[in-house]
Amino acid sequence: MLDIKKILLRSWHILWNYRTLWVFGFILALAAGSGGGNNSGHSSSRSDWREERTGEWQFGEWRNFKAENPAEFLQEGTALLAELVTNLRAEYPVEFEMGIAVAITFFLAVLFTSLVVTILYYVAETSIIRMVDEYEQSSVKVGLRQGWRYGWSRAAWRVLFVNLIVHIPTFLMFVLIVLVIWWIISSALSGLQTALVSSIVTGIGLIFLFGFITFVVMLLLYVVRDFAWRFAVLEDKGIFESLALAFAFIKRNWKNVGYMWLVMLGLKIAWAIAFLILVIPLMILSIVTALGAILVTILPALATAGVASLLSAPGYWPWAFALVVSAPLFLVITFSPIFLVTGWALIFQSSTWTLTYREIKTLETVSPALRS
Repeated sequence: MLDIKKILLRSWHILWNYRTLWVFGFILALAAGSGGGNNSGHSSSRSDWREERTGEWQFGEWRNFKAENPAEFLQEGTALLAELVTNLRAEYPVEFEMGIAVAITFFLAVLFTSLVVTILYYVAETSIIRMVDEYEQSSVKVGLRQGWRYGWSRAAWRVLFVNLIVHIPTFLMFVLIVLVIWWIISSALSGLQTALVSSIVTGIGLIFLFGFITFVVMLLLYVVRDFAWRFAVLEDKGIFESLALAFAFIKRNWKNVGYMWLVMLGLKIAWAIAFLILVIPLMILSIVTALGAILVTILPALATAGVASLLSAPGYWPWAFALVVSAPLFLVITFSPIFLVTGWALIFQSSTWTLTYREIKTLETVSPALRS
């Protein structure tokens, strides 16, 4: 039988005595841390966009209009949007162009940050699994550089793709929600009240039904994923082979795995309550780290503003670019206490599943009867 108490105490010991893991836990935490009245038949409305000029253009008035079909409604809305954009560009050319440039810069900054953080997440997860396993085997603590080498490997890619496969049900659920929303919108645009009511009732029913099914399936798949990651990292298995081995592993040892899952669920609930208590002092501490964040980000912000000025960004717009570029680093440093504490919980969780994997493998070797 699995000694759960021993595993939890060992995970706690590893957390506080293997400080190099804190860096990778921080990365994990950073990545973990996004009316109307009744209408029927021809009683719909149609609008005209009227521009009034009193020195500068203003928003026009809405008049009653009649949309014969959804296509006409969408065409009218597109025309209104196009006219709004044209008027904004004509009356505020500088603000319009700078706004577009800032929006593009923001999009690229978010895209780049998301890509980097995603890569770092799987590198950190792989590093923690290997470092904890090696520490259990030889009691050797490696440094940050060696820990990074453990993570920066092909195993990290296998961990990523295992995670993607496991989340296929979630993706399908998202597709279902989009289709239901589109169905409801199409029914609303048709002007038929009965079609709208039936689409809403049926759509909500489908979402709740498949949402519950997806929730149950994901509970199982997350456990499979945790063991598949360890087969991929510690035994150098392929993506699908790791998933198959994880399924078989859980099937053979479902009692031990189930007990540990229940214990971890209870600990997660306890941690959530504890975090609500800790969040206030952590936010106060974040005020202090915000001062350090200002000192760290002031140079990148000034450099960005200077480049924007050289590229002919007028007025206050260089500072808008500086804000967009430096904000991610500022937020990371400011809320670093929260990320650090959250990282401790993630290290403890990962270590627990690694030790559970090792313990069950040992039990299977010592007691062949467990395989029956």
